[in-house]
Amino acid sequence: MDLSLAEGRIPVLDIGPFLRGEPGAREELAGHVARSCEDTGFLVFAGHGISQSLIDGCFGAAAEFFALPEEQKMELKIGELNIGFLPTGAQVIRTSKIAEVKKPNLNESFYISHDRAPDDPDILAGKPFIAPNKWPPALPAFRTATMAYFGAMQGLAHSMLPVFAEALDLAPDYFNRDFRDPTCTLRLIRYQPQPEGEVDRFGFAPHIDTNFTTYLAQSALPGLEVRTREGEWLKPPAIPGTFVVNTAEMLGRYSNDRFAPTPHRVVNGNKEMRYAIPFFYGPDNDAVIECVPSCVSEANPARYEKLLYLDHRLKLNRTNFAHRQAAPAGA
Repeated sequence: MDLSLAEGRIPVLDIGPFLRGEPGAREELAGHVARSCEDTGFLVFAGHGISQSLIDGCFGAAAEFFALPEEQKMELKIGELNIGFLPTGAQVIRTSKIAEVKKPNLNESFYISHDRAPDDPDILAGKPFIAPNKWPPALPAFRTATMAYFGAMQGLAHSMLPVFAEALDLAPDYFNRDFRDPTCTLRLIRYQPQPEGEVDRFGFAPHIDTNFTTYLAQSALPGLEVRTREGEWLKPPAIPGTFVVNTAEMLGRYSNDRFAPTPHRVVNGNKEMRYAIPFFYGPDNDAVIECVPSCVSEANPARYEKLLYLDHRLKLNRTNFAHRQAAPAGA
């Protein structure tokens, strides 16, 4: 794919030459990424090297899980941490800055994090946000399919850090220090069809992602919409086998809003269930997020104070999730 022909508001970029280490590919890709991140903050990655069988396997696992009887899903309901099943009605996006959201998202979800054994040292130490995953006993292949996808996506997201650093005029390894043990979440989602006549109800209400970058495999049915700076809603190019990638709040903070995150929403106007498997990639819990040197000057001072990423995650989850409202400090 010719990168020079891919400069729409949500461009389609072939990242294959960069991943293969071709000379000059990182610099060229970073230029395209920078232009888009300063505009919509959304891109479509082709040539990523992730096997379609892994992607299909994860979508298949999601469909199998959500087809389980409700009582079996509820046995895996999330508790103090966002791991496991989140039923419909349990998430209201109160942090949205472009809409007053009062109704819960019209979807059910299943959260998967790093796969840790019960005797993992970080679990025994009681570190926040760290716990074993929950697995459905009725689906023995579920864990294998989802964790294979999880591992592949973590590798892809990490491999793109030098591109985002280059796009911000930084050394390619600049972000490595904050991503030694990245916070990663795979969220399986099933969206119900939109109720007719409910204009203020969404599969996912307008929001920004709060991590660093998000990678979304193309769904079989449309639904994702991106809000431009002018206030219009666009649909990303729906190209099978590609990933829709968007910047999130932490990259916005690092870049002093040069790469400000873009609001987006999901409207399932289809007459059937829609599935999605977004992968969220964020810094270490103990990373301190601060504006990078290339995005700060006397004329453009830092807009944000230093932020411990763990504190950010704790505040966010207590605001948007009903099960976290009364969570104890440090949970």
